[in-house]
Amino acid sequence: MTVAHILLEKGSSVVTIQPGRTLEEAVHLLAEHSIGALVVTDERQTVVGIISERDILRALAHQGASALDAPVSHYMTPEVVTCHRPELQG
Repeated sequence: MTVAHILLEKGSSVVTIQPGRTLEEAVHLLAEHSIGALVVTDERQTVVGIISERDILRALAHQGASALDAPVSHYMTPEVVTCHRPELQG
């Protein structure tokens, strides 16, 4: 299975959030769009990380409900593997 095949199934739209937004805002976006992760982008739309449902659950398990007030940047995964459209075929 290729990335191109996955994008055909799921679509290519991406929901993003800025690193200074709260985990609570991330939870609302995830629920609103029925997705499991958000791409974290800076003010220039550069990818700086990803925040997933699992990241949020881990934060809640360690910090309790107060984690919802923390910025996404505290719990996001900063290393994101990306590729460009020509690299999707294969």
